[in-house]
Amino acid sequence: MSAHQQTHSATSVRISGSLLGHDLTRYREIRLPVKKLLVQFKENADVSLIRHFDILYIQQGISRLPLSERLELLPILVNGISSDYAKSPQHASQLFHLMLRLLAHFKLPLRGTKEDSELRSTLQISDEDGAFLSQWFEKLILLTPVRKASASDGSSPRCSGLSAEEYKFLTVFDNPDAWNPSASSGLNLTETKALAVRILASGMFKDEDKFLPALFASADSNSRVSEVGEDILKRVTQATDLENPSLIDTLLELYFGSTSSDGAFPVSKPLRIKILGILAKSVTTTRHPRQIARLVEDGLLSVEQDPSNAKASGREASKFRSAIFALVNFVARRGADADLALVAEGLVGNLRGFIEDQGWPSPDRDQDMEIRGYGYETIGLLAKAAPEKILMEPRLDLLEWLFRSLREDTSGKDVAVSIEESLSSVLSAFSKPFDDTLKPKFRQVLWKYSRPERTHHTSGSSTILRSTRYVATRFANRCLPFDDVLARWIDIVAVSGGGAERHEVVEEGRKGLDPYWFTMQTSVPGSKQADIAFPDLNELVNFIFAQLMQEDDYMDIDGVEGDVVALVRHFQQQYSEMIPAVINFCTQVGFHAALVEKEIPNELSEEWARKLETLVSSDPHARQAFRSFARDPQNSRSLALLLRASFNLLTQDDVRDIGSVGETLVRLCSLSAETSWKNARLMQDFRDLEPSVLANNPGRRMTASHCYGLIASHASCEESVVQKSQQRLLTRLDGWKAAVGGELNQISGAVSALGFYFSRLFWRNSSNLGADQTAQTFLETIIDILQTSKDTTLKAAVYSSIDQLSMYQVITPSSLDRYAKFRAIAQHVYDAAKAGSTGAINCFGHLSMVIPEEEAGSETESDYRFVSEKFHELHEIRQPEAQFTVGEALSCFAIGWNSKALTTQLDIEHPQQNHDPWDAPASTPEGPKREKTLALVLERTIKGCHQTKPALKKASVIWLISLLQYCGHMPEIQGYLTQCQTAFKVCLSDRDEVVQEAASRGLGLVYEKGDRSLKDDLVRDLVGSFSDNRPKVSGTVSEDTQLFEPGALPTGDGKSITTYKDILNLASEVGDSSLVYRFMSLASNNAIWSSRAAFGRFGLSNIFSDSSVDGYLSENPRLYPKLFRYRFDPNPNVQRSMNDIWNALVKDPTATIDKQFDAIMEDLLNSILTKEWRVRQASCAAIADLVQGRKMEKYEKYLDQIWDKCFKVLDDIKDSVRVAAASLARVLTSILTRSLEAGDSSLKNASGMLSRVLPFLLSPAGLESSAESVRLFAVTTLLEIVKKSNAKILNPHSPELVERLLGLLSTLEPEAVNYIHLNAKKYNLTEQKIDDMRLQSVRSSPLTESIERCLDLADGDTMKEMASHIEAAMKSAVGLPSKVGCSRVLVTLSTRHNFLFKPYADRYLQLIHKYIHDRNDTVSSSYAAAAGYVARLAGDKQLLSTISFCQKLYFDSEDDKSRLSSGDIILSISKNASDRFTSLAADLLPFVFLAKHDAHEQVRQLFKQTWEDNVAGGRAVLLYLKEITALATQHLESQKWNLKHTSAKTIADAVMSITTGIEGLDKQNAETLFPALDKAMSGKTWEGKEIVLDAFVRFVERGSSLWKSDAKVAKQIEKVAVREAKRTNKAYRPYALNAMGKICRARTDLRLEGEVWHLVEGIIDEIIGAEEEEGEKMDVDGGDVMKDVALREKTLAACVSVLCDSLNLLQVSTMESSTNLEDVLPMIVKANSTHAKDVHLATFTAVGELFERVYRHGVVIWEKAKAALEKIFFDPSFEGLPEAMRMKRGEALVKVSKCVGCEWVVERVKPEVEGGERSPVVRGVLGKIEKQH
Repeated sequence: MSAHQQTHSATSVRISGSLLGHDLTRYREIRLPVKKLLVQFKENADVSLIRHFDILYIQQGISRLPLSERLELLPILVNGISSDYAKSPQHASQLFHLMLRLLAHFKLPLRGTKEDSELRSTLQISDEDGAFLSQWFEKLILLTPVRKASASDGSSPRCSGLSAEEYKFLTVFDNPDAWNPSASSGLNLTETKALAVRILASGMFKDEDKFLPALFASADSNSRVSEVGEDILKRVTQATDLENPSLIDTLLELYFGSTSSDGAFPVSKPLRIKILGILAKSVTTTRHPRQIARLVEDGLLSVEQDPSNAKASGREASKFRSAIFALVNFVARRGADADLALVAEGLVGNLRGFIEDQGWPSPDRDQDMEIRGYGYETIGLLAKAAPEKILMEPRLDLLEWLFRSLREDTSGKDVAVSIEESLSSVLSAFSKPFDDTLKPKFRQVLWKYSRPERTHHTSGSSTILRSTRYVATRFANRCLPFDDVLARWIDIVAVSGGGAERHEVVEEGRKGLDPYWFTMQTSVPGSKQADIAFPDLNELVNFIFAQLMQEDDYMDIDGVEGDVVALVRHFQQQYSEMIPAVINFCTQVGFHAALVEKEIPNELSEEWARKLETLVSSDPHARQAFRSFARDPQNSRSLALLLRASFNLLTQDDVRDIGSVGETLVRLCSLSAETSWKNARLMQDFRDLEPSVLANNPGRRMTASHCYGLIASHASCEESVVQKSQQRLLTRLDGWKAAVGGELNQISGAVSALGFYFSRLFWRNSSNLGADQTAQTFLETIIDILQTSKDTTLKAAVYSSIDQLSMYQVITPSSLDRYAKFRAIAQHVYDAAKAGSTGAINCFGHLSMVIPEEEAGSETESDYRFVSEKFHELHEIRQPEAQFTVGEALSCFAIGWNSKALTTQLDIEHPQQNHDPWDAPASTPEGPKREKTLALVLERTIKGCHQTKPALKKASVIWLISLLQYCGHMPEIQGYLTQCQTAFKVCLSDRDEVVQEAASRGLGLVYEKGDRSLKDDLVRDLVGSFSDNRPKVSGTVSEDTQLFEPGALPTGDGKSITTYKDILNLASEVGDSSLVYRFMSLASNNAIWSSRAAFGRFGLSNIFSDSSVDGYLSENPRLYPKLFRYRFDPNPNVQRSMNDIWNALVKDPTATIDKQFDAIMEDLLNSILTKEWRVRQASCAAIADLVQGRKMEKYEKYLDQIWDKCFKVLDDIKDSVRVAAASLARVLTSILTRSLEAGDSSLKNASGMLSRVLPFLLSPAGLESSAESVRLFAVTTLLEIVKKSNAKILNPHSPELVERLLGLLSTLEPEAVNYIHLNAKKYNLTEQKIDDMRLQSVRSSPLTESIERCLDLADGDTMKEMASHIEAAMKSAVGLPSKVGCSRVLVTLSTRHNFLFKPYADRYLQLIHKYIHDRNDTVSSSYAAAAGYVARLAGDKQLLSTISFCQKLYFDSEDDKSRLSSGDIILSISKNASDRFTSLAADLLPFVFLAKHDAHEQVRQLFKQTWEDNVAGGRAVLLYLKEITALATQHLESQKWNLKHTSAKTIADAVMSITTGIEGLDKQNAETLFPALDKAMSGKTWEGKEIVLDAFVRFVERGSSLWKSDAKVAKQIEKVAVREAKRTNKAYRPYALNAMGKICRARTDLRLEGEVWHLVEGIIDEIIGAEEEEGEKMDVDGGDVMKDVALREKTLAACVSVLCDSLNLLQVSTMESSTNLEDVLPMIVKANSTHAKDVHLATFTAVGELFERVYRHGVVIWEKAKAALEKIFFDPSFEGLPEAMRMKRGEALVKVSKCVGCEWVVERVKPEVEGGERSPVVRGVLGKIEKQH
C-alpha cells in the first residue's frame, strides 16, 4: 500500500469512527452484539480496520449489557491478550482497560477453595496470558497519573517505575477519561489497584507470576493494597528463586530507573526499601558490585549533599538508609572477594565519609545511631574482603581510625559494639601473614591503644575515653607470633589491670601469656598443632626493662646496656602494677628455655603453667637444667633483672601480700647463679629484707625470712653487716616473754629468718654449730620458747627453725642436750603435730633425720624407737590432708635426704657441687645413715592397712602411698610391692571413700613401679587369690560367689555379670590377665562398683592401652554402651578415667559410635530412669552428646522415647539430674530448630521430627506437667519451634498450637498476680489498673507473638481447621490473659487475614454475644472491641443480629455492666467497621441517640462518642426523628425507671436539638414529638426531670404551628404546665415555676395569672413562715439549713419570675392591668422580705422586663403599686449589694421610670446620682432616668 493510500485509509477510519461515535451516542438504547464483535476482533488479528471498528463497538456496547452477559465476556477477552499486544499495543491497552472494568463486577471465590484453585482454568488463562496480565498488573500498581507540563512539551509523560510507553498503555494512550471515575467508561485508580491485588491473591495466577506484583503492592501507600500485597509476598517469597539473575537485574533496573529519555524513573522510596530487602537475601546481588557502590553513593551521600533532599530525613529516610546498610552488610559478608575488591575501596571511603559527616569521633546531635553502627560494621566487612587496598597500606590509616573511633566515639554502647565487630572483621585480615614492612607501624598502633593511662586529663577536659585495650590485646594475640615481645607485653598490661579492668580484658591477656591457649586461639580447628616458638628470655626482659623506657614511636628491639638496679627502679616507677605479671611470665619463659635446652619434655596442656612450676619444683633433673641455664653468662643479666624486680617488690612494702611473686623469688634465688645475684646486688642490699622479715603479713614474713637465709648466708655478704643484722634480729628475741600483738610477729619473723640463715650458713661452710656462739644463743632461745611459750605464731616460727636446722643437719641430739633432752623437744613437737599442725609434722619428720638408726638387738628405748612410735601414734589425726604430710615426714624418717619430698628443700648448692655433667646429682647434707628404717616403716605401715581400726587403716593406706611415691626409687621397695598390692586390695573394700581412692591410686602406683615380670606375678597372685580354696587376705570365693550387684554390669541381652564365674569367662575371652587383674581389684567388694570413687581414680586406660583387646571388643561390644555412658559420669574422676579408656580403645570414635549407635542408645534409654541418680544424670548427658551432629534418620525411631524420658527426668528429685535433663532438652530443641531453619532442604526431617515432638510437648508430660520447670521448658520449646518453622511445616500443627498457646497465656501468668488482683486495695491499687497491666503483658508476650506467627502462616485449609480450635480455646479459657488473647486473635484475623477469615466471621461474631458477658470488665471490653473488627467481614444478617443483641442487652438488662458491654460493641463497630456502621445507620443511630442519655456516666460516654463520631451536628436528629421518637416512646412505658428516664431525656434532647436555631418548629415534626413529650412529662417527679421540662418549654415556645391549630394540644399544654407547677417536690418546684412563667409568656392566648397568683401566694407564705420557725436551726445543723436556705431562695426567685411573666397584658384592658399590678407587686415585696441576694437579682430582672411591657401597653401605675415599687427598689439594705446587682437595679429603675405614674422615681434616685452611689458606672445608669424626663 502506498503512502497516499495509507493516509487515505487512516483518514477514512477517523471519519468513520467519529460518525459512528456520533450515531452511537444518539442511540444509546441500542444493544450491540458485543460478544460476536469480540470474537470477530480476536479472529481477525491481521485486519486492522475490522479490529478498529470492533473495539469501538465493544467499548460503546459493553456497558449496555446486563452484568451477567458482561462477565461472560471475560474468558474471551483475556484469552490471547498477550498476542493482541504483540499485534497492536493500542488495541491491547483498550482490551486491558475493558477487562479491568469487567473484573470490578467479578466475584472472586474464597481463597483456598476448590473454585479458587480452578479459577485459572475457568477463565481459560494460558501461561503466556497469565504472565502478561501479572506483568501489567504490577505496572498498574506503580501507575501514578501525572499532568503534562504544557502542550509544547514534546516529552511523553511517565511516572516512577514506568516508561513512557508503559504509561501510555495504562492510560489507554493518553485517554483523559480512562482514570476519571465520573466518566462513563472511567475507572477509579485506587479501587482498581485494590481490585488488582485481590485478583493477584486468587488462583488466577501462579506463584511465580505473583512475586513482583506483590512486592510492588506491599510498598503502596494505600493500606488496602499494601496489606494484601504483604500477605501475598509472604506466601510466594519461599517459592521464588531469589538467585535468578534476571530477577536481580530487573530489581536493580527498577531501583535505579532507566537512563533513556523515555525510560522509567526510579521507583518510590518505600518500594526501593522493599527492593533492598529482597536484594539483601540474594547472593546473586553480590555479583553487581558497581551497582552496589552507586546505590550507596545515591542513598547515603545524596541526602547530605543535596539540600533539596533535606526533607527526606525522618523515619522513612532512616528506614531507607538502614536497608542500604543491611544490603551492603550482606554483600560484604557473602560477596566474592574478587567482586568486592572492585568497589570496596570506594565504598569504604564513602561510608567513612558518611560517618565523619555525622560528626567524628563524636557525632552531632539528632543523628541516627543505628545507621552509624551499620556503617562501622560494613566498613570492617569490606576492609576484610579487600585488605590489600584498604588495610595494608603503609600508614595503616583505617586501622588506626577504627581504634580511635572505638576510644573516642560517644555514640553509645550499641555503636561501640558495632565498632568492635568491625575491628573483629579487620582482625581476620591481619591474622594472616602480611608484609613485614607493615609490622613496625602495626605494633606501634597496638601499643598506642593498649598502653596504660599514666597521664592525667586536665581539669577542664570532659571527654570520656573508652578503653581499647581488649581489642588491642586480641589483635596482639591473633596477629603477632607468641615470640613477639611487644605482643606479650600487651598481654602483661591486660592482666595487670586488677579489679578496675574488665574481666574479658584480663582473660584475653591470660590467654596470650599461656602458650597452650595461645595455640588454641591461633590454630585451625582440627589441624595438627605446630610447635610454638617462645620469646627469647633475654630479648623479652631487655625489651620490658630497657626499651620501653625509651618511649620511641618505633620500637627497635636491639639490646641496650644499663645498671640492673637503676633499670628496675625506673621500670617500677612507670609500671609498678605490671611487675608481678612480668616476673611470673618471664620466669616461665626462662624455665621453658632451660628445659628445651636440655631436651626435657614439657608438653603444652591446659594447666601448662602449673605443671611447669611443679616440674621445676619437684624434678631434680629439671632443677639442674635451670641451674645450668642460669650459669650461662648470656642469661645472667636477664635473671638479675627478674631477681631484682622480685626483691624490690618484696622489700618495698611490708604490708601487702606478694602472692606468687614470693615463691618465684625464692625459686629464682635457689636456682640462679652467683653472677646473677651479684648483678642484682642482692648481697649488698640483703638488709632491705629486714622490714619484711619483721612484717605482720605472714606470707611476706616467711618469704622474706627464706630469702634472708639464702642471701645473708652467702660468703660475698660483708661480715660486719651480717653481724649487725644478726644482732638486730637476736635483740628482737630478748623480749619474747613479754611480747604481745605485733611484737610477736616481729619475733616470729626473726626466729624464722635466723633459722633459715644458720641452716644455709652451716651448709655453705660445712662448719659445726658449737663453734658459733651466736648460733648457740639462738638455739637456746628457741628451745626455751618451744618449752614455755603458748603463742601459736611464735611456736610455728620455732617449728620452722628447728625444721630447717634439722634438715640441714645443723643440730644433733647431742647438741640439743645442752638445753633440753631430745625426747622432751620431740615430745613438744609431736604434741603440736598431733593437733594437726602441718608445720609441726614437717618439723617432726625432719627432726627425726638427725637420729641414728637403732643398733640390732638393742633393748633400751632409744630416741630412734621413741620417734618411730610417735610417728605411728599420729594415725589418730582426723584430717586426711594432714596424713599426707605425715606420709612425707615418714619418708624423710625412712630414707633421709634420699626422699623425693626434700627435692624442693635443697635451695642452695654446696660450694663443692660438681657441674660436670650439668645433670650431676646435687650434693645433699649428710646425716645418720638409713639402712633398715625403710623396711621397718613399710612393714609396719602395710600391717596397719590390714587393721580394722578405721583411723589406723586410713592413715596407713595414705602413708603407704606416700612411701611408694617418695621412696619408690629405692631398691628395697621392689621387694615389698606384692605386699603393698595386697594391702591396697584389702583397702578397696573399705566403706570410707578416702580409703577407697587412696587404695585404688596405690594399686596403680604398685603396677607402675614393678617391671613386666613383677606385673605378671602380681596379676597371677590376684587371680590365685580368687581361685584357690586357701584363705587369702581378701577372703576366698567360689564360682558362685557374687561379686557385683545384679544389673551393675549388664551384658546387653537381659543378663549381667554378677559372679566370679562370669569374671573368669571374661578373662578367658579377653586373653590378657592384666585386664582381669583390674576388674578383680574393683570387684573385691560388690560396693566398689557403685561407689565410683575407686573406679574413677583407677588407671584403667593403661591396662587397655597395654592389653591387646581389640579382637575381643570387636566381637563382644558389650562394653561400649557402658563405657560411653561412664564418660559423662557426674564424678569428674570417673569422667577423666573413662575418657582415657575411651581414647585408648577407640581409634575412630565416629565409626565406632555409628556402628554401635543402636546398642548405645538403647542402653542409655534403659538407664535414664534407673534408681541411681548418677546413672540418670550421665545418661542425659550421654544422649545429648550422642544425637548432636548426626542425621535424624539415625535416631528418628528413638525420638518418642527420648522426649518422653527427657520430660520425666526434668522433674527429677535430684537437682543436678534436672540440670542435665534441661541440657538434653536444649540440645533436642536446638536440633529441631536447626532443622526448621534449614527450610525446604530439611523439610522432611523437620516435619518428621515435629510430628513426633509436638504431641509430647502438648501432652500431660509437657505443657500439662505438674513440674513448673517442665512446663516452662515445653513452652520455651514451642515458642522456638513456632519462630523457626515455615508454613509447610507448621500449618498442620497450627490449629492445636494456637488453642494450647491461648490457654498458656493464663497458665503461665504468675500466681502473685491473682493474689494482688484479689487484694488490690491493700496495695493502693485498683482492679482495673492491674487488669490494664495484665493486658499490656499479654500484648507483649512471646506467646502472643507465636500465636500471631501461626496465624500469619495459615492457609485456607489450616484456617478451616483452626476455626474450631479457636472456638474451643474461647470456651475453655479461664483466666483474663487467655480470654484477652482469644479476642486479640479475632482482631488479628479480621485485620491481617480477612480473606481467610471472612467465611467464619459470622460464627465468631455470634460467639462474641456469649463471651461479652464475662464478669471481668477488661475481658468484656476486649471481646467488644473484637466484635467491631469481626463486623468488618460479617454478613448483613449477622451484623443486624448483633445490633439486635446489643439493643436487647441494653433494654432488657438489669445491671449497668450489660449496658456498658452494649456500648462497647456499638462503639467498636463504629470505629473499626465504619463502612458497615454507616450502611446500617438507620438501625443504629436512633438506638445510639437514646442510649447516650443513660444515667450511668460510662455508658453515656460510650454512646455519646459513637454518636459524635457518626453525626455531623445536632440537626442530624431530624434525619432519624421518627425512629428516635418511636424508640423512646416504646420505652417510656418500661417498668424500669432508668430506661423510662433515659427515654424521657432522649425526647427532650431531640426537641432541643432540632430547635437550636431561631426558626419555629415544623408542624409535622411537632406532631411527631408532642405525644412522646407529653408522655415523658407525665408521671411522678424524678431527679433530672427538669431537663424534660426545659424541652417542654422549648416545644411550647417554638411549636406554635401545632398548638395554635390544634386546640387539644393547646389545652394539654396548659394542663401540663399547671400540673407541673403544682408539684410539691421542693427541688423540682423552682424549675416548674420558671417553666410556668415561660409558658405564660409564650402562650399569649391564655390567662393563667389567677392560678399563678393563688399558687405563688401559698408558696411564699409557706417559705416565709417556715423561715421564721427555723431561725434558730442554723446553730444546730448548719449544713442542712444552708441547703434549705439556698433552695428557698431559688424557689422565691422563681416565684417572682412567674408572677411577672404570668401577667398577660394583651388579653386585658389597661385599667385591669393596673389593678393586676397592684395585686402582684405586694407579693413580690413579700418575697423580698428575706433580703436574699438571689431573690433581689431575680426581682430586678423580672420587674424590669415586666415594666418594659407595661410601658409598651401604656398601663398606669397607681398608688398601691407605687408603694410596692418603693419597697422593691429603695430598701436601705441595698447599699450592701454587689455592684453587678446594683447595676441590675438601676437598669430596672430606668424601665420603671418610663411608665405613667412613675415620675417620682426621678427625685428618689437624685441623691444617688449626685454621689450617694459609690460606683460611677451605676451612677451613670441612674443618670439616664433624669435625662429621659
